[in-house]
Formats: sequence, C-alpha cells, structure tokens
Amino acid sequence: MKIGIIADIHLPKKERPPRPEPGKKPEPIPDDPTTAKVKAFYEKAKTENYDFVINLGDVVGNSGDADHDYMTASMFSRSMISSTVNTYHVLGNRDCMSFPKDLLLHCNETLGGAYWFKRDDTLFVALDANYSCDGTPYTKGFTDWTDSYIPEAQLDFLRKQLSGTDFKQAVVLCHQRLDLFMDGLEHVNPHVVSNAEEVRAIIEASDKVALVLQAHYHSGDDVVQNGIRYYTQPALFKKGVYSVLTIDENGISIEQETV
Repeated sequence: MKIGIIADIHLPKKERPPRPEPGKKPEPIPDDPTTAKVKAFYEKAKTENYDFVINLGDVVGNSGDADHDYMTASMFSRSMISSTVNTYHVLGNRDCMSFPKDLLLHCNETLGGAYWFKRDDTLFVALDANYSCDGTPYTKGFTDWTDSYIPEAQLDFLRKQLSGTDFKQAVVLCHQRLDLFMDGLEHVNPHVVSNAEEVRAIIEASDKVALVLQAHYHSGDDVVQNGIRYYTQPALFKKGVYSVLTIDENGISIEQETV
C-alpha cells in the first residue's frame, strides 16, 4: 500500500477572473506557486498509483477574507473529489477558523471531524483537535491556534476503535502534534494538543498503534516516544515537501520527496 501525505498547503486567496468582454471567454488566472505544487503532487500521485492521499490539514492560509477562503477551500475540495486519487482529510486549525468543518468532510456534533477507515489490515483513526480547552469547537473568526484540545467523546472513540480485533496495526492522524515536544526545557510547545498526554496514554495502552501522522509544525519532525513513532509532515507550501508512506509485508516506511 502506497500513500501520499501532504499538510499545511496554505492556499492563498483565489482571485476571481476579470469579467470578460461580451461574447468572449474569461482569461484563466495563472496558478500561484502553492497551487502549482498541489497540482504537481496530485499528478505524481496519479502517475505513481498511490492507493490514496492523506491531507493532514490547513488547506487555506487565512487571507483575512472569509468569503474568499471559503471559495478557495471549495475549489480545492471539488478538484480533489474529481481527482482519480482519493483523499482523506484531517481538519486543521486554519480550516476550522475559515469555514464550516463539513466543507471538507462529514462531521457530527459529538465527534466533529473524527472518523476512522480501514485499508487491508491497517486501521486509520483521524482526530479533530480544533477545540478550545473548554470544549468549544473552533469556528470562523477564532484565532488562538495555541488553544487546542481533543474532547472526551473523541478519547472514548479512539479507545473503542483501538480495542477492535479486525486489524493488524493502527495509524493515528491529527493535524496538531500529539508527541511530547518541549519548548525549551520547561514548557510543552504550543503546537502540541493541550491534553496530548491523555491521547498518548490511550495509544500506548492499545499496543496496536504503529505510527502517528501529524502536521502543524511547519519544519516537520520524526521522533519515537515510548515505542511509538510520531511523524510530523513538513509544510507543503514552504518547500514543496510531501511524503510517501509505504505499508507492506516489510513493515512501514516513509520517504520525503519534493515537487
């Protein structure tokens, strides 16, 4: 199984084409550098026959114009749906601060953007940490990205999914970081979910999680803590970095590539 991993696309505001003269078609607007990278990635995904793509969140870059951000995300969503490579989305903080959560995936009141899917003998569980510590979900206009939290309902959901017996291994997905990543020697870095310790306890207790895929920290990272690998995908918009996750009889491997 070969999977493409992208994160932190940060698409800029999509301009509308100028109104054409009567009887003429509008002139296409050239792709900005970030959009060009996304298109190049999906061309590679199609050519290399990736089984699917995981987008770890932050499709838009928050232009300050909510209507334009909504339009940009809608255009991205439509183009990905029309792609020959299926994409599983994980909600990022910028996404939830710019448009309703259900624009990119089905959400419900209890679990928000958390869901699961299974491919072959691997279970994938996506979490939605776009909540304030008081349990209030991020909405359009909210700006404090350092205040992230995974509600109790999602913790129960994670426990339940990882307690299943019909899979060999599990991969947990989250936009924000779940590992113990310190800011200096005294404080946990603000890119980490505030109750990440609870999440890690569930992950470690299951003895089935082989990998955690996360983003948000644009430089990327790759660490092992208590036997669990936490791979932080670098931001696509910066240097065009994406990753290829391979799961086969030899185990799990991740290779970084660029577009």
